[in-house]
Amino acid sequence: MKLNFLNSGIDSLKKGFENLNKYESINYSNSSDKIKEKRFYYLKDAILFIQHGIEILFKSIITQHSEYLIFSQIDSNVKKALLQKKQRNLNSVFESDLKNKIHTVTFLESVERLKIIPTVEISKSLENRLKELESYRNIIMHSEPYLNESKINKTLDGLSDDLDIFFIKNIGAKYKTISGYSVLIKNMSKFKTLLEKKELELKTYSIDIIIKALKHSNISIGSNEVKRISNLNSCTKFLTEIFASDLVFGTDLYNGYCSGQVTKIKRKTENIFEIFTADNNAYFEFKLKSIIIHIPKIVSEESPIIFIESDNINIKENELQKEFIEEYDEIKSIHYYKGIENEEIVYSDEIDDDDDEFEYEDYDSYVRFFTKGIFCFLNIHGLEYNRNYAKLVEDLRAMNGKKLEVELRDNILE
Repeated sequence: MKLNFLNSGIDSLKKGFENLNKYESINYSNSSDKIKEKRFYYLKDAILFIQHGIEILFKSIITQHSEYLIFSQIDSNVKKALLQKKQRNLNSVFESDLKNKIHTVTFLESVERLKIIPTVEISKSLENRLKELESYRNIIMHSEPYLNESKINKTLDGLSDDLDIFFIKNIGAKYKTISGYSVLIKNMSKFKTLLEKKELELKTYSIDIIIKALKHSNISIGSNEVKRISNLNSCTKFLTEIFASDLVFGTDLYNGYCSGQVTKIKRKTENIFEIFTADNNAYFEFKLKSIIIHIPKIVSEESPIIFIESDNINIKENELQKEFIEEYDEIKSIHYYKGIENEEIVYSDEIDDDDDEFEYEDYDSYVRFFTKGIFCFLNIHGLEYNRNYAKLVEDLRAMNGKKLEVELRDNILE
């Protein structure tokens, strides 16, 4: 058997995340308890394969800088083995006579070796998650595991993006992403040629903008794929980039509002965002939890779709007066007006329907939503999209964003 670091590591990573997808499909299904028990075997394999893939690719990066660095101890045995490799033209030091006397670094040691390479940067958040992953792997390998499932999910959430971005930067074009992102980038010129033949100029432009936004926000996703992004900084960069373009977006909200054209999106605080809809001439505020991106088949007239998941806003911590909160189908909101010049707050319930004295033109209209759920979806005007998305948002408004990602991946993309 002959495998190099790169291909072996990529193979393990892909198998790991394939098992993670299978785990999620069962975990978020309505299957019986007996069937649901099987999910733990997929989760076990996901952890083992992902950890192995990362370790092997780390060693691939290390050897590109210095083959000595992958050994736990750089002693005489290592030096003799490397000399034999050179003299005998061996493929690996593990073909030398000293193969049983030399040992490579452990997973966590490989992280430390990477950190001493000047061109390599590992963020503290990624390093912490790698340590958590290693602890899960060790428990699985050396005992009867009894692990906190929600903690494992938190560790793995968004890990594929972090790994793809890290390996693209440190391995380069030879690295094949966990998602279909690298295939998308590699074949983009071919896709553009096919889109030009079909005279799909808007689709060509929209994909250019989406790819630019993906790069800017460190998100890895390919053609005909779905991905949920819970990192708010990545969400902000992605949304800011697409709204800075000439694309025109439409939306429907989870309370049944058909809000027409969305022209602006803004991050007001750490997690409070607002969108402005031109048709309603109104701002809609919500607490962002995640976005779910669906990129359809590239050579088609289908629009990329972005679902926005909102979180609950603590009413007690809200600066608006809670007595003006309205509730529609368990969705709580406040409609108010803010003075354009003096920022005076006037609640809609304070204005009589027959009040001719209120100067609406001196105020901006706002609706703040307090309830978690699938807040809305965004589609590109001029491209086709599944008209059931609007009904999906309204009917499944209370759905968790992760569950929506899994549902889309398992059903809509089949």
